[in-house]
Amino acid sequence: MYSLQNKVFDFVTVISYILIFVSLLGYSNAPKFLSSLDYYLRIYICLFLIWRFRPFQERIQFTELDRKISFTAGLLILTTTVLKNYLIYLKNTVHKIENPDTLPYNF
Repeated sequence: MYSLQNKVFDFVTVISYILIFVSLLGYSNAPKFLSSLDYYLRIYICLFLIWRFRPFQERIQFTELDRKISFTAGLLILTTTVLKNYLIYLKNTVHKIENPDTLPYNF
């Protein structure tokens, strides 16, 4: 089971990187796939961390898969927080450019 989880996690991570790269190149459907993949990856990581590091269990051995998932969880939290704020800023900026009448004062 550990080997299968490790391989699947590596595969999903590589697919995520590819979709991010393709999104940056401007392929229109990639963000939709990336959004779905990101959602399910978050659910998996949450369930994995809750199960693996649940309280009141015997001492555990930290594995390579634990390391990968912990690192990815940290990256997901950081990037989604920063990216979300950036996208909100970008949306507001584009809205102001497209609708200059909504600015507090016109130049």
